[in-house]
Amino acid sequence: MTAKTNAGLKLFMESAIGAALTISAITKAAPGVITSTAHGLANGDIVILNVQGMVELNGSMFKVISSTANTFSIAGVDGSTGIDTTLFNTFTSGTAQKQTLGTSIPGVQEFSFAGGDIKTVDTTTVSDTQDTQVVVGASAMSADMTMQWNPADAAQAAMIAAFKTRANKGFKVLWPDGAYVLFYGTVGYTGAPGGGKQGVTTSPAKVTMSGPITAYAA
Repeated sequence: MTAKTNAGLKLFMESAIGAALTISAITKAAPGVITSTAHGLANGDIVILNVQGMVELNGSMFKVISSTANTFSIAGVDGSTGIDTTLFNTFTSGTAQKQTLGTSIPGVQEFSFAGGDIKTVDTTTVSDTQDTQVVVGASAMSADMTMQWNPADAAQAAMIAAFKTRANKGFKVLWPDGAYVLFYGTVGYTGAPGGGKQGVTTSPAKVTMSGPITAYAA
C-alpha cells in the first residue's frame, strides 16, 4: 500500500448540472442496473440520483459504468465494479442528473470532514443476559475548508452565489494518482476574511453534505 499525501491535490465544484433523466427501474442485483431510456450518459460521467424507495442511493454522487443506450450501473469504490443493490429497499421512481465539475477551486489551505459518527439503538430485552444494539445510521456530515481569501477569484464568487441561494453543489477532491472523492451538499461561504497577525488572509467554508462521500481508487 502506498500512502497518499495532501500534496498536488486539485479541488473542483459543480459548474453545471444536466436535466433530470427519468429512471424507470433499478434492479436489486449485484450489480444493480438502472434503466433510463435514451439517457445519453457515458462511462465515467458523474451523476446525482434522487429516487423514491431505494433511498440508499440518495444524497451521494456516483461514477457511471457499464453504460448502454437505455441502462447503466454506478461504480463502487474500485471504480469498475457496480454497486450491489440486492439488500437495498425496492425502487419506485426517481431521476438522475449528470454533473459537470468544471469549477477549479484554488487556494485551499486545509480541508477536513466532520460527522459521520455511527448511531446505534439499544435492542436489549428482558430475556437477554447481555446488552444488545443495532446500527441504525450515521450522524450528518460536513466538509470544512480554509480558503486563501481572494474576492476576485471566480470559484469563490461561485461559492458565495451558491450560499446566497442555498443551492446544493457537487464537489470533487482529486489526488495526483487519479484517486478521488465526491460529495454533495449545501454550500456555506460568506467570503469574510480573517487570519492571524502577519499571516495569510483566509476565509472558512463549509459544505453540509446530503449523504456520505463516495471514494474511488485510482
